[in-house]
Amino acid sequence: MTGSEAFQPPKPPYANYSQTGRLTVSDYWTYFRAMSRNPLEIWGEHHFEFLVAPFRFLGRNSLLINDPGAIHHCFVTNAANYRMNPVRQAVLKPFLRDGLLTAEGEVWKTARHAVAPVFTPRRVNAFAPKIRTVCDEAAESFLAVDGRTISLSDAMVDLTLDVLIETLFSGDEALDKTRFSAAICRLIEITGIPHMFDLMDLPGWIPRIGHGAARQVIADLRRQVAHVAAARRAQPDAETAGRTPDFLDLLLGAGLDETAVVDNLLTFLAAGHETTARSLSWTLYLLSQSPDVLERLEAEIDDAPLDDTDPANWMDALPWTTAIIKESLRLYPSAPILSRTSIDADTVAGLAVAPDTDVLVSTWLLHRQRDFWPQPDAFLPERFFGEAADAIPRHAWLPFGLGPRVCIGARFAMMEMVIVLACLLRKLRFEFAGTRHPVPVMRITLQPDTEVPMRVRRRQASGY
Repeated sequence: MTGSEAFQPPKPPYANYSQTGRLTVSDYWTYFRAMSRNPLEIWGEHHFEFLVAPFRFLGRNSLLINDPGAIHHCFVTNAANYRMNPVRQAVLKPFLRDGLLTAEGEVWKTARHAVAPVFTPRRVNAFAPKIRTVCDEAAESFLAVDGRTISLSDAMVDLTLDVLIETLFSGDEALDKTRFSAAICRLIEITGIPHMFDLMDLPGWIPRIGHGAARQVIADLRRQVAHVAAARRAQPDAETAGRTPDFLDLLLGAGLDETAVVDNLLTFLAAGHETTARSLSWTLYLLSQSPDVLERLEAEIDDAPLDDTDPANWMDALPWTTAIIKESLRLYPSAPILSRTSIDADTVAGLAVAPDTDVLVSTWLLHRQRDFWPQPDAFLPERFFGEAADAIPRHAWLPFGLGPRVCIGARFAMMEMVIVLACLLRKLRFEFAGTRHPVPVMRITLQPDTEVPMRVRRRQASGY
């Protein structure tokens, strides 16, 4: 497929800045208006072309980088000189506390060391059959509503939470799925955009609108997760009970105290649930607009001996399906912004970086950078298929971050998404039934600005 024929999904409008070399009052207004509505709208067209751009905003030094070499320096080579960004921490720390995503220093090292054995390839692969079972059951549920229209977002949120409950808790009903999912969605709604006071680096004791409601939701989420952990502690261990150890068993056996168990359990539930659900929703939407891509995927799934292949190996058995997911993650990255703050002075791409400088990588920009991606706004999975993938510059595609703090669950997420698509699309088609196409809005993850209705159809040629 050529770039001119490929589907180009709608995107937010470009910001119009003064281009005078200095920020004007109008520029500040443009920025704050975009931040309050959709942070993706802060980027002007020129931002998709540059590699490194220093700037000063609201009294803080900042460095925006799209250059793979500079990214490698800040996030890998000299990662020890860059702490977590305070604005990011203001959003996530009250919720996740010292979970792996937000902990720093020795606390992070201890948690990473304790949790790492849970995410070895062998451990992750062992979860694949459980994921397939959940997805096969979901496909049967969709077949039961053949011809009806569903909310794609709601369906994927339910499915990914079912996967997590099965892999994390062996299907334990101690977690109220409906209550937990509603609380996560409510929390993202409240805290999904950084508060202006945090952007202005004002003290934390100054009240923020919405923080009272957020604290109530957070307290409820922590109670739910603590209840699950306590219920499991009261049960016989997996070996005694004669069952395969799940994620919670492994976490409880990792030597963490009770608070750390809750912090990390909540981290994996929230991160694995929301990000994967959104990524699957965007992928199915893209496929609904790309019949040639979809037909090739269906042919690959039909031809592969999936029933005779361990689901953990489906990524290798389904390279086109995997390429589709990677291209979807390029257009709609799970983490739209990676941010750090320098501790000591540094030099990045020949530029002097002062201590306490905010270093920002917008994967929304990086994944559409004109120098790295021909037809950057087009949905072209062939970029990631076969030898073409070798031409992608290192660190030009970062949906899971990089360096010491790369997403520890990246393999699990990719494996899960491949299994979900294979199980659903070998039996079903999802046809877009909306009147307006969704535009991504940044709320920690990238969410659609409108409902995405899908008509579920049984695949006539599938034999199911």
